[in-house]
Amino acid sequence: MGGHSSSDDPTRYRDAELVKHWQQRDPVARFEKWLRAKKLLSDADLERWTVEINDELSAAIAAAEAMPPPGIETMFQDVYAEMPPHLAEQMKYARALGLGTKFEGAFPL
Repeated sequence: MGGHSSSDDPTRYRDAELVKHWQQRDPVARFEKWLRAKKLLSDADLERWTVEINDELSAAIAAAEAMPPPGIETMFQDVYAEMPPHLAEQMKYARALGLGTKFEGAFPL
């Protein structure tokens, strides 16, 4: 029930009562409650899965961070079936300036 991004503050446009209403209807929380009632899920299961998932995510993040930065072209490609002329012009300009080729430190996200 969070924001759309880490810089988004949903309390600016979403009523707290509405959030509370939908939190009670959260299908994941409801399914967890049902599994616990049937004795099919325990705290130990959740703890073990959390560790496993966090380890998997950490490995995926490390692998992604070890890759070279994507080319500047990727910012323009795969948006339209055919790239509009104004985007082709912008991509050409970005390449000419060498944008996306020089990074200091971590890849800027």
